[in-house]
Amino acid sequence: MPWSGCYSVLLALSVCPLVVCLPSSPCPPGCCCIHPGRLVLCESLGLRSLPGSVPLGTSGLSVARNQLCNVDHLLGPFSGLQELSLRHNRLARFPRGLPPSLETLQLQENRITYITAGALRHLGNLTRLDLEDNRIRAIQPAALWGLSRLQVLSLKGNQLIGLPAKLPSSLTYLDLSANCISALDLLSMSPLVNLQTFKINSNCLRSVPESAFDGLPRLRSVDLADNLWACECDILYLYRWLLSGRLRMATDLVCTEPFHLAHRLLLNLSVVAICPRILKPNEPELTGLPSRLDKTPGKSPKKTSCTGNNNNTNGDVSLTRVYSPHISLETLSYEECLSLNLSPSVELTDEERLTTPVPGEDSPVLGSTAGQDASTNNLSSAQESGSYLSTNKAGYLPTPGPGPEAEALYNSVVVIALLALLCVLVALTMFGMLIVLKKTLDRQRRVAPLPQSQS
Repeated sequence: MPWSGCYSVLLALSVCPLVVCLPSSPCPPGCCCIHPGRLVLCESLGLRSLPGSVPLGTSGLSVARNQLCNVDHLLGPFSGLQELSLRHNRLARFPRGLPPSLETLQLQENRITYITAGALRHLGNLTRLDLEDNRIRAIQPAALWGLSRLQVLSLKGNQLIGLPAKLPSSLTYLDLSANCISALDLLSMSPLVNLQTFKINSNCLRSVPESAFDGLPRLRSVDLADNLWACECDILYLYRWLLSGRLRMATDLVCTEPFHLAHRLLLNLSVVAICPRILKPNEPELTGLPSRLDKTPGKSPKKTSCTGNNNNTNGDVSLTRVYSPHISLETLSYEECLSLNLSPSVELTDEERLTTPVPGEDSPVLGSTAGQDASTNNLSSAQESGSYLSTNKAGYLPTPGPGPEAEALYNSVVVIALLALLCVLVALTMFGMLIVLKKTLDRQRRVAPLPQSQS
């Protein structure tokens, strides 16, 4: 038995001194056994078949880095086998006839192209399944559904174009990175109520469907980097979800489309830059816009979903009719403002001008009665502070009607003016009375009778 090979394996695994590796132990030739009969390591031996003398009571078996092509029904007799490593071999399909006692199965770096439901039917005790770096293009629906104890599933580095259907609800860790997934299926994600870590980086995602992450209450970590993000109306849900700050995660998602936003960070853009037609009132409505959009008094807000297709960047996208002149675009740049001014103006009816105040907005509203100079000054100050207040200079938003605050202010001004006028009238009356009194006294002094001595 090659002692040097055995010692190198033990050193790599950092095994304590209690581990024994004796030629007299019931160990297959060339392999190394830790606690004889419990853990058998037969790695990097160029094996084309399983060793014939592996103890049936083995609980852990590793035949990694060999040249195994088929192990179907060869491991069934190992009724106590809990851990099995078949990574870095030449398996062309998922092995059949594995013992149902398995808890950990490692199949990384093989040549598996598909997974059938029958292959995993009896593996109900699996808690970890690693299928990383294979060639998997398809997984039969419900192939993983029966794995009710599965917690860790890695499908990284395969050729999947979508999420596997009917994943077990017990999953806490799911790695789908480095595949060809172009869309997240809500039906496939809905069972993942215990999911804590979700990796779907390095795929072909262009957007995330509405409420995709809302049904994952235990989600703690999401990796969405290195996808083909199209920074258009369909991505507004993801944009708002990232801004909510629910998770501590990297938010440096880079846009690839449209052309004028390529290579820019998603969260550095404003809503109007992502979806310019959001300000056009005559367009259909867009679901999932920020809550600062106003609602028509007495009516419930209308909701429809964006109809944009992942494969159609020029398709029609449904948008919300914006009724409010109070919209504040937090990070509108000067170039974006110029692009808005070049758009055609839109006239609205009186009914569309009815709005309610926007909650949480402290910025003043410039109405149609404001002068042009005041509008220009306010717009300049708003741009310096990074915010934007709507004006009617280009006709993008409806002229606001008098709100409750404006009406109260107007009433106060009227009362003050009336009081001032009354004071002026009282002062004038008193002044007039003084003048009349003075003239009366002067007249009496002139007509007063002479003394009797003189008469």
